[in-house]
Amino acid sequence: MNAIPSNLTRVPTLLASRLSLSTIGQTNRDLLRTQEQIVSGRRINRPSDDVVGASAVAVLDDEIERRDQRLTNLAQADGLIGSLDASLGDLTELIHEAKGIGLSQIGIGSDSATRKNQATVVDAILKAATDVANRSQRGIHYFGGSAHARTPMVALNGALRYIGEGDGMNADLGLGDSLKVTISGEQAFGALSARVQGFSDLNPSMTLSTRLVDLAGARGQGVAAGSINVLVNAVPTTVDLTDAETVGDVITRLATAIQAQDPGATVSIDPTDGGRIAITPSAGVTVVISDPSVAATAADLGLAQTYPGGTATSSGDLGPRITELTLLGSMPGLSAPLGSLRIRNASQVRDVDLSSAATVQDLMRIFDEQNIGVRLEIAPGGDRLDVHNELSGAAMSIEELAGGTTATELGIRSFHGTTLLADFNEGRGVGNVNGQIDPISGLVDPTLNTDFRVTVKDGRSFDVDIDGAITVQDVLDRINTAASVAGLTPLEFTAGLVASGNGIALTDATVGASTSVADLNNSTTATDLGILGSTSGATLAGTDRATVAVDSLFSHLIALRDALAGNDERGIQFATASLDGDLSLAIEARADVGVRARRVTDATTREEDLKVQDQSLRSQIEDVDVTEAAVRFQNLQQALQAGYQLTSRSQSLSLLDFLR
Repeated sequence: MNAIPSNLTRVPTLLASRLSLSTIGQTNRDLLRTQEQIVSGRRINRPSDDVVGASAVAVLDDEIERRDQRLTNLAQADGLIGSLDASLGDLTELIHEAKGIGLSQIGIGSDSATRKNQATVVDAILKAATDVANRSQRGIHYFGGSAHARTPMVALNGALRYIGEGDGMNADLGLGDSLKVTISGEQAFGALSARVQGFSDLNPSMTLSTRLVDLAGARGQGVAAGSINVLVNAVPTTVDLTDAETVGDVITRLATAIQAQDPGATVSIDPTDGGRIAITPSAGVTVVISDPSVAATAADLGLAQTYPGGTATSSGDLGPRITELTLLGSMPGLSAPLGSLRIRNASQVRDVDLSSAATVQDLMRIFDEQNIGVRLEIAPGGDRLDVHNELSGAAMSIEELAGGTTATELGIRSFHGTTLLADFNEGRGVGNVNGQIDPISGLVDPTLNTDFRVTVKDGRSFDVDIDGAITVQDVLDRINTAASVAGLTPLEFTAGLVASGNGIALTDATVGASTSVADLNNSTTATDLGILGSTSGATLAGTDRATVAVDSLFSHLIALRDALAGNDERGIQFATASLDGDLSLAIEARADVGVRARRVTDATTREEDLKVQDQSLRSQIEDVDVTEAAVRFQNLQQALQAGYQLTSRSQSLSLLDFLR
């Protein structure tokens, strides 16, 4: 029998060795991975360990990171709101202190010297209140509104100017809606006037570039994005306006759809009313526009109707809103170019030329350049302009200049026919007598209830009773009616507004010495209207008693200080009474801040709970079960030891061992 070659006798040994080494290598890898898991405490240390689990952990890590950022934001918001609440508390204490001083200086027991000393104390309270209004934290001013980066209350022309804007600074707190961590000075202490609200609807015309978002819509609800149905002689088509941005987009797409069946049709902005779209089909063609069952785009555009052929039919009024870029030339009631007007505020006078203004933005810029504490804004409804006095402690007026009509055209003249008598004399209104009874007859005596007497130059006179009058125009009507009853014609006498400036003007064309106005029956009506007195000229021009003051804490503190310094008891009473409104405003603002603080607290608790849940879920996916890993590690060690022993024994085996 031939001997077996030595290389063949080593084959089983090599195969067994390779198998054992492979097993040992795999066991070593498993052992290393298990050891790494035990040391790190994580089951997944790299994506290859568990692709699905690693992906889930990455998502959870991102969410936890976001929650950490929101918790940081909430902590900062909580600090801001807490400081804001403390500031409002300090402000409330200052108001109480000022009110106590005012009440103590009314009536018997006070003299001019005492009041002058108390005026110094009120001045200190005013400065302290200003410091509270300008408090900040890390550059964020609590009462600056949205303009939180700048100091809200600054001195200007001897008064205090509020330059904050907006309702407050929004913070990303992970809430369903935004939460403001600052408030406006208007909310806290009434830092802006609100009276000169435009009395004229400027009714701007549309242009092709007018944005749909700047339209009030025919239903007053804006313009919804969507499609509309168009029938041209019963041929249907759909016009997609989902992504239309301007009036020009609507007109172009609508014209394309209609002209596909009626080439002679026209679609344009109504030339007679720039707030409407006009559609003119050709003779014999009928166009019907409607909405699909869901959308309301045609209704919002005022187009949902029938358009007979051969005539122009207009849509509903789309109510174009005024924007900063609105052209003044698109407002039919304005002169082109505009003229001049006069602004008074804090003893400063500006005669303002508006002829260079082309847009509303230009008007706003020109007003701002006057540096007189007067702010021109677009009214919230977008149909008129408003003027705000920014200066607490100052009286503002917007007047006509040299017989012009610019302020009236813009609807911002502060003294006009619709001005309320209740706004006269810093909100004290216009006094009048009413219901006085004749002591002899026991009946109401009309002669005892007239408020003032007007005597014209030729000696004739008439009495005026303003009982029931609400506006300046009501007073003018009462005066003119009384003059007519007295036999005076409009050519002889008329009451109206002064041509230059503000006030009531009594024009007397009769011949004689003078025109005079006197209060009757202990009434203060003529005085409060600013027409008390006499003149030898053709017109008795009254003074402006309807100037616009900021109804704010600072205005009332300034008024109280000045009334105390001037020993003016009536002024002390009025200023002290006004502090009640300031106290209510501060308390309401503090209550609102308290609600915000509660929302932050609740949101913090919710975020912390959700973070714990996310961390728990991540732990379940990512973390290792130490007990299970330790048992596995021990088993792998035993397997490795067995592998080494098996390999060692397999090295001495031959083919003969195998054959046996």
